[in-house]
Amino acid sequence: MTDVFKVLERAKTMGVSAELYSIRRREGGVRRENQYYARSLQEEGYGLRVFKDGKVGFAFSTILTDDLLEKAMSSIRASEEDVDNVPPPPSRPRHLNLRDELDLQELPKELMRTLEDLREKVNLVSIDVDVEESTIKIVSTEGVDAEETRTGIYVSVMANYKESGTVSPEVWESASSRFRRGIDVDLIKREVIEKVKISAKREKLGRKPKVIAFTPKAAAELLGPIISSAINGENVFRGRSPLKLKEKYGSLTVVDNPEDEMSPYSRSFDGEGQQTSRKVVLEEGVFSRPLTNWYWSRKLKIENSCSAIRSFASTPSIGVSNLELEHPGRAEETPGTLVIDQVQGVHTSNWETGEFGVVAPVSWYVENNQIKGVREVVISGNLRSLLEGIVGTYGEKRRYMYLRAGHLVTEGLNVVY
Repeated sequence: MTDVFKVLERAKTMGVSAELYSIRRREGGVRRENQYYARSLQEEGYGLRVFKDGKVGFAFSTILTDDLLEKAMSSIRASEEDVDNVPPPPSRPRHLNLRDELDLQELPKELMRTLEDLREKVNLVSIDVDVEESTIKIVSTEGVDAEETRTGIYVSVMANYKESGTVSPEVWESASSRFRRGIDVDLIKREVIEKVKISAKREKLGRKPKVIAFTPKAAAELLGPIISSAINGENVFRGRSPLKLKEKYGSLTVVDNPEDEMSPYSRSFDGEGQQTSRKVVLEEGVFSRPLTNWYWSRKLKIENSCSAIRSFASTPSIGVSNLELEHPGRAEETPGTLVIDQVQGVHTSNWETGEFGVVAPVSWYVENNQIKGVREVVISGNLRSLLEGIVGTYGEKRRYMYLRAGHLVTEGLNVVY
């Protein structure tokens, strides 16, 4: 096995620029369905990009060998010449605290034991716990030198009501964090029990709701993917985004914040070793800037947002870290509000137009101070109408996956019931 810096030195002698991405990852996990499944993973990988005369080549391997450079150079012949195919600039980023001392074998078992108490309250479908530690290193002939170790904990629970031939939809709850203290197991259990109880007795929605409120989880499931696609710099450049730069869409502010140290999607540097920082993409409804990696920032002729994502087996693309939503309006859950907690079918959305139609298997409304579960309703619209229809937020801000928000109260979406 060779040394990363030897690869770079050899590239220099060949007259090419090179960038080497490497990762060492360890994972431990436990899953419970009808049986228990334990898993342990160790992964190592290397991805090498080379640049010469406006062309780029790439090769990857699970072992860093002397011939990786030759393989990357041989692939450069398939590249089309492009003036924007140049290596990212020098970068030595400052580091966030993204690592906890975690036992990758014992912590999953501990969390599993605590969550199994739910069997006494609900029909437990599955519990999944993963704990990981990754060390990422990126170096280049241009002076990129970035390395850090990141940990992550991922917990998810699925449960429903099952009795006397009645089976409710599956309720899904999850939590993730870089640190053990960021996983509130008691909160997960309370949410599961409460929502299974609501879903146990559901009724058909009798009339069109006055407003719709998306919980933070539903907002993450629906808005997260659609917004992520819309603010992607490549999609903006190619005219495949439903949003137009500098145009206004309601009053929502959207920030991509890679500096949230508690989130497992945070990062000190992106997939090209560039220093990350908070970026406002929608400011009070105005689409102020897209997210980019180095290549697409050059195409768009704008400052790089340093939002490159990748694995060792891929070249950099563009991805969000942690989307934070803020709205100046203040709302509340009033009688007649339809609260959506889970959606299904977001993957069928039209990413270029922002049009969507999703089923809400877990939802409820408030009537006479009682919470009543609702049978599946279909919510449809498009990203523009959704953004412009948000009138305010209420409740505590929560982070689900890579999105953090309160309850989003909206008007103007289509509801089939």
